[in-house]
Order: sequence, then structure tokens, then C-alpha cells
Amino acid sequence: MQKKILIIIIIVASVLMIASVVLSQTGILDAGEAQAAGDGSIEVINNVEELEDECFYIWKNCKGKKIDAKDNEFILCPEERSNIDYEDKDDGGANYTVWVDSSKDGLIPTLTSSDMLLYKSKKGIPETFDFLRLYENGYSIGVTSLAPDDGHYYISGYDGDIDEYVNIKSDAGELDGLNVERLYFDKVGGVSVDENNISASGIITGLKKNKQYVCELYTGTYYQDYMLTSNQHTFTEFEDFECKGYSFLHSSCISVEIPEWLCTGYYYLNGEALFRYVDDNDVAIYNGKPYDKNIDWNVPLIQYNEMGQVIFDPSQPVDEESIAIEVEGEPEGDEQVPEVAGGNTATWTYNIVSDEAFCAVVNVTALENSEPAYLFVTPPDGEEVSYEEKDNQIVVNIAKPQEGEYTFRIENITGRKFSVLYSTGETYYGEGE
Repeated sequence: MQKKILIIIIIVASVLMIASVVLSQTGILDAGEAQAAGDGSIEVINNVEELEDECFYIWKNCKGKKIDAKDNEFILCPEERSNIDYEDKDDGGANYTVWVDSSKDGLIPTLTSSDMLLYKSKKGIPETFDFLRLYENGYSIGVTSLAPDDGHYYISGYDGDIDEYVNIKSDAGELDGLNVERLYFDKVGGVSVDENNISASGIITGLKKNKQYVCELYTGTYYQDYMLTSNQHTFTEFEDFECKGYSFLHSSCISVEIPEWLCTGYYYLNGEALFRYVDDNDVAIYNGKPYDKNIDWNVPLIQYNEMGQVIFDPSQPVDEESIAIEVEGEPEGDEQVPEVAGGNTATWTYNIVSDEAFCAVVNVTALENSEPAYLFVTPPDGEEVSYEEKDNQIVVNIAKPQEGEYTFRIENITGRKFSVLYSTGETYYGEGE
């Protein structure tokens, strides 16, 4: 009898596990929330009336559902600890850093294209929605913005700004009592701190989650060591996108527009709502846990030229005049003048020479009562993909492009003009531009 009961328990557990995996892959149940909820670390609210004021929430798997239904899933986007006030993040001596203790990073919710991003407030609606993208540095000790000094690295700020460099709520807060101009980090866990394990924002990388490390420090020429724990999931300022779109909903909420071009990464919305976004290219492979080393969370969206000037920002309208000045006199490269067929369709090609993330933004002039334009993109393997115009713009994001010639065909453009800005910085114009 006991054996039969044991067999039944095993069968039921197996069925539940398989169902969980299937549901996570189909978008009905997000794997990240399933894992976190199983640990009891994340709260799922079912009734929209229970949402708190002045907060952002993710409405999970909301397509086809009514917001006032009693079986919805709403998950809070938490506000986390940062080293600098959000409004002052560009004025501090240290790099803007967000720390999430490893005991709490299960609270970071996952947003996908199957979800909605909600905001509830009695006071008003934010003028803008600032999607601050954060660079995911993995787990580290609670220290940020180490600066180089002839092969060595140190933190400063012992003039009252120590909390800009040290998370005083972590065990690194013990360093608060060291009143020195520069505190040098020589070794962590017996490994020298150098350019191989320091990020661009001065974070010590390569540490294991929740492991304790002996940190060998120098105050002047005096040596001392501290035992610090790598339990801070550490994020630093990466890219900043200012957006404005939203829609009114019933039940005292608005839906914040998720930009089409948003890619996989961590975002801190208006400095008060942290979430990870997993785009359609990565949903199937995401492990659903607070950390997934197999996903690159830091693929840049903004492109720069060799002089450090921004040449492509998907959140900004294209200034065609300034672009024309910048590229004047440069070689044409792979540009081919669009061929116009019948005034309603144009076709052109573009050669992609690497497998790095690629984006093309097609801007179409406005025409009253016109039908939306459609863009058809055919990669070298011949599998055509279509994109629809929204707000006089068509955005094409290709996370892992094939190398070779792509064919672009735009339709429904009678009486309209268009231009194309590629993430490489090149610009192409339709007939009459």
C-alpha cells in the first residue's frame, strides 16, 4: 500500500513539473514567477482593487482577460536600494548603482510581450516614463566605482559620501569606519584586483553568489583584511530611454506602453520600479531564475561612432538634416538607392556583415487618412518577416542576424516619402527625400 502511494505521489509530481515547463514555454505561466512563487518570495495579487497607489505592476499573461476579473496575476515591480538618489544620478562622484540582496532578487518580476505594465495613482500621471536600462554585473560585494591607479584600484569618498561607494546595508558597511582618502582593494579571495575582474563601472566581477571572500585592503601603506560576502546582485547605469506612451484602463490604472524596440535586459522605470524584460527571442531559453548566465542581458541598443557620438538611439526621432551633415563625404558603402515601383512600393537591399544585433528604423511622412505602411524583410535564407507602421515609424530589430544580403520592401506609401536609419549609422532615403 505504501509503495502504491509513493508511486502515485511521484507520478503527480512529474505531471506537475511537466505542466509547469509547458506552461512557461507557452507564455501562460512565466517560468521566473513560477520559480519565485514556489520559494514564497514573490506575491501575486489577483484583484486589481488591491494594488497599492503610486506603484508599478506587471499584469501577467493578460491577453484576452478583463482587468476586473478575480483570477488575474499582478506582480509588484519593487523599488531597490541605490547608491545615489535617482534624480541626482548624473551628479554623483560614483557611478549610479542598484544593489539587490541575493535574498530578495527573487522579487524582481519578469515582463514579456504577453504582459502589460501598469501604473496606479490618485495624484497624477508621470510626465515621462524613464526606462533606465541597467548593466547586469552578476553578484559582487557591496562596493562600486573602484577607480584605477597605475594598475591598482581604490574607492574614495571618505568626506561624507561613503554611501556612494559602499552599500552600508551589506556587510561591506563595515568599511564605513575607515576614514582615509583612498581605500585600495588589492586582492579578493587571493586573486589580484585588476582590469580582468573590474567592470567599466568599477564593480568587482567573477565572484560566486553568496560566497565569502577575504578582501585584502590597504589604507595608505597599512594592510588589513575584511571578510565580505558576494551577495549583492549588482546593476549599474547603462542606457536611458525616455518614453511617453500610455493608455487609460478601468479600475484606476493606466497601461504604460512597452516600446517595440525594447530588448532583453534589466530596467529601472522612473527609479522606482525594477523589472527584467525578456524579449520574444529569449523567452524560450530563459531559465526563469533571478540569474541566467546563458542570456546576454547587456546587448547595447544605442550605437556610437568612434568619437563617442550617438549615431543611433531607437527612442529618439531621426534628425535627417544632422545625419546628412555627419555622413557627407563618407563612402556610400552598401547603400543602394530604393527602386520605386508604381509609386506604392519600394524595394532595396542591404548587406549585413556581422552577427551582432541589428536595427533599422523606417520613418514615413504623415498623410491624412492613409492606410498603414508595411515593411517586408527577407533575410538570406528567404523567410520573409512583415512589420506594420505605427506612429509614422516601422522598427525592425534583429537580435542575431544572418550575414549576407537582406531585401527590404515597403508597401502602401503612395503620396508619402520615407527614410531608413540603420544601427550602423548609415541613412538611406526613398525617392524624393
